[in-house]
Amino acid sequence: MPVAKGKHSPPGQGNVYAKANEVIVKITGDDTNQTFEVVEENCKPGFQSRAHYHVKAYETFYVFEGSADFQVGDELFHGTKGSCVHIPPGVVHQVTSKEGVRMLMVYSPAGTDGMFAAMHRLTQDQIMDTELTRKIALEHDTVMVEQAAGGRGKGTILG
Repeated sequence: MPVAKGKHSPPGQGNVYAKANEVIVKITGDDTNQTFEVVEENCKPGFQSRAHYHVKAYETFYVFEGSADFQVGDELFHGTKGSCVHIPPGVVHQVTSKEGVRMLMVYSPAGTDGMFAAMHRLTQDQIMDTELTRKIALEHDTVMVEQAAGGRGKGTILG
């Protein structure tokens, strides 16, 4: 059995995926035997994710700076510095931030690092291809549910 080791992920370091927003996977599934992942996301003002849910993963958000509205099923939570929002598998959720937000997300089990990496490799035209991004998300435990007029997603994966 391999010897487990600790890991230090300095500020701004990890698996960095930056498009409109900056996503930094600080602790990967490989670090935890796929038990969980820790992700920092820095969202610019006006950010809105697509409404989605995770098939197997629990997702927990912790707000460090700024604020965001978390639509979780039928409930709306306004998260400010120090707020924590927990979402079980199968619950549709969407994050919207008018002023911008810096937050930490924990996914358990792990799996989103692969999605962020795959989305990061897409061109801008490919990111706008709703069917392509829906397929990639589904391969990584994420089901996109909301579409805007014309089939284009209402939000984006990486901002």
